Amino acid sequence: MRIRHAMARKFEIVLEELPALTTVQNFVNHYSRTYLVNNDRLDDLRDWIHARAFTGEEQMAQAFTFGWNLDRDDKPIVGNSSDERPFIIGITTKALIQRLMAPPKSFILHVDATHKMNFREYPVLVVGMSDRSRGFHLVALYIVSQETQDVIQPALMALRRLHFWITSRELVVKYTMADADQAQFNALSADFGGAGFFMLWKRSTKRSKASPRSWRVR
Repeated sequence: MRIRHAMARKFEIVLEELPALTTVQNFVNHYSRTYLVNNDRLDDLRDWIHARAFTGEEQMAQAFTFGWNLDRDDKPIVGNSSDERPFIIGITTKALIQRLMAPPKSFILHVDATHKMNFREYPVLVVGMSDRSRGFHLVALYIVSQETQDVIQPALMALRRLHFWITSRELVVKYTMADADQAQFNALSADFGGAGFFMLWKRSTKRSKASPRSWRVR
């Protein structure tokens, strides 16, 4: 109903003279799917991802897509969300990746998933870092079709490789943090086995108080 009332105010037309609500909704949906790429058609989605795939020529703040499995053109392979071909696509910028160049002892690498952020309700994997002042800094976002080790581990592997491509330095992580999800723990252990692990037991709007002892003020 908000659409109809907005149209009535915009064009100064009484509600009774406006098209039926379903007609307006159909037009809006058609326009968003056709011109705003607001759809889940795999071919359209693949074209969108490949058009924004990482090349190395991006500006520091220019967003791009990336993944672990690449095709012959070095574009991310876009899965169909099945167990055999999961959907794993990352989005970030050079500036965000370069945050990980901080001294390894000065940050904690965070991995967590959030939900209901997109039409299909695919999990969004958030990778970031917290510093000594407990400030959180985003590094990358992934849209994934499953929350399993076979999905999260390639996502983190892609992050390590991308970090090397951009900085010419290996990614070194000393501390990691995730929630009690076993898949996240297994993936972090496989990719950053030598790092200390902090488990976030409670989800809260407050910043986590977990921190290495060396960070604490005495």
